[in-house]
Amino acid sequence: MNETYETLAMAALISVGLGVFLRQRGWGIAIPLVIVGAVIAVLPVGPNAIPEPEIILVAILAPLVFGEALGSSFLDLRKVRRPVLLLAIGLVVATTLAVGVAAAAAVAMPITMACALGAVLAPTDAVAVSSVARRAGLPRRVVAILEGESLVNDGTGLTALRVALVAAAAGSVTLVDIGSVFAVAVIVGVGVGLVGGLFVAWVLGRARDLVSANALTLVAPFGLYLIAEQWEGSGILAVVVAALVIANRQNADPGHAGRVQSVNLWKHITFVLQCIAFFLVGLELPGVLTRLPDHQWSALLVLVPLVLLLLIGVRALFVFGIVGAARAVGRGRQYSFAGSAIVVWAGARGPVSGLAVFSIPAAFADGVPVPFRDLILATTFIVIVVTLFLSLTMAPLARALKVDSDDDADLLRRINVRLARAALDRLHDIEVEAADAGTPLSPEVAAQLRAEADHRLDFGAEGEDVVVASHVRMQQLVQTARAMIRAEQEELIAMRDAEGLPDALVRPMLQELDVRDQALAARHP
Repeated sequence: MNETYETLAMAALISVGLGVFLRQRGWGIAIPLVIVGAVIAVLPVGPNAIPEPEIILVAILAPLVFGEALGSSFLDLRKVRRPVLLLAIGLVVATTLAVGVAAAAAVAMPITMACALGAVLAPTDAVAVSSVARRAGLPRRVVAILEGESLVNDGTGLTALRVALVAAAAGSVTLVDIGSVFAVAVIVGVGVGLVGGLFVAWVLGRARDLVSANALTLVAPFGLYLIAEQWEGSGILAVVVAALVIANRQNADPGHAGRVQSVNLWKHITFVLQCIAFFLVGLELPGVLTRLPDHQWSALLVLVPLVLLLLIGVRALFVFGIVGAARAVGRGRQYSFAGSAIVVWAGARGPVSGLAVFSIPAAFADGVPVPFRDLILATTFIVIVVTLFLSLTMAPLARALKVDSDDDADLLRRINVRLARAALDRLHDIEVEAADAGTPLSPEVAAQLRAEADHRLDFGAEGEDVVVASHVRMQQLVQTARAMIRAEQEELIAMRDAEGLPDALVRPMLQELDVRDQALAARHP
C-alpha cells in the first residue's frame, strides 16, 4: 500500500508540474502527459506502474467525474436529453456488443472478456471530449450533447464491464441476469446520487462557514461512490447525479455565498486529477506491453485497428441513424449533417477508460487468472493514445464543415439591458423605502449608481466596478450597490427559468455578479 501512495505522490508532483508548464503556454495537456508518463516508466528513476491500481477508481476517477459534472449544467443537459440518453446508453451497449463479437472472432478471445474490452472502450471521456470541444469552438448544443454523453456513459460502460466480468467468472449469464444487474446499478446509482446531492446542496445553502461547507463537497464523491458500489449500484452514476443536483441548486440561488469559492476550488482539483490521470495512462503502457506474451503480439496488431474502426463505424451508424429517424418523424431540423459529423468524430477515449481497465482483476475469486487481461489493457491504452491524437483534428474538421460557435452578441446585450433595468428598479425601491423610513438615500450615492446603470442601458455593456469617491457615504453606497446586484442575479435566474437561457451563458454572468458583490463586500464588510 505504501508503494501505491508513493507512486501517486510522485505522479502528482511530476504531472501537475508539467501540466502547469503546458497550460501557461496554451497547449493541451493530454498527449504530452501520456508521452512523458510512458518515457518515465522505462527510466530507472521515477514512479513505477501502480501496484494496486484498483485504488485509483476511488481516489481519482470518482472526484474527477464529480468535478467535471459540477461544471456541467442539468438544465442544458435536459434540453438535449434524448440524444444524450441514446448515445450514453444505446451506443455504449451497441459498441460493447460489436467490439465483443468482433474481438472474439478475430483473436479467439472468450466472448465475455471481449465484451469487457468493449465495455471499457465504449464510453467517451468527459475530460478529453470537453476540452477538445471547447477548444474547437463548437455550437453550444453540440458541446452539451458531447459533455452529457461523456458524463452519463461512464456509468453505463462500467456497469457493462461489471456484467462482463461476472459472466467471465461464472461462465455464463442470462439476459435476465444482465437486465437485473443494469437495473439495480442504474436505480441505486441515481437514487444515491439524488439523495446525496440534495443533502449536500441543503447543507451548502444553509452553511455560514464556507470553508467547512466546501470541505463537504471534497469528501462527497468518495462517500457517494462507495455507498452506491456497496449496494450494487453504479458509483460513477451516483457521483454524476449528485454533482448535477448540487450545481443546479447553487445556480438557482441568487445569493449563494459559496458559489465562487466552490467553482474555483473544483477547477483546481479537476485540473490536478486530469494531469494525474493522463500521466498514469502513459505510466502503465510500457509495463503492459512488456508483460504481453509473445504469441499475443499478433493479436494486438489485429485488435487495435479493428477496435478503432468499430468505435468510429458503430458511432457513425448510430449517430446518423438517430438523425435519420428524427427527420423521418419531423423532429430532425436541429440536427445538421455537419454537426452530426462532428459528434461522430468526437469519440476520444481518455483516463476514464484507462482507469476503468485497471479494475479488471488479475485473477478471479477462485484464484484462476483472468484470461487475456494484459492484451485488453494493452489494446485499451493504445486506443486511448490514438483517439487522443485523432481528437486534434476536430477543430480543423469543424472549420472545414463550417461548424461555427454561436453568435451570442445580441443575446448578451439583451440580457445586460434587462439586468440594468432590474438594478434601476431595485434602486428606485430602495430610495422610496429609505425616504418613507426617514433615512433618505444620499443623492450622491443614488446619482452614481444610476449613472452606472444608465450607461449599461445605453450601450448594453457589462457591469463595471463602482468607483467610490471620498465624499460619498461608503456604507450606504455599498449596501445599495449590493442590493442592485442581487436584483440582477434574481432577474438573470428568472430569465433563465422563463426563457430557457443556456447555462453556458448564465453561469459566467452569475459568477461575474458574484465577484462584483464580493468585491463590494470586501470594501465595507
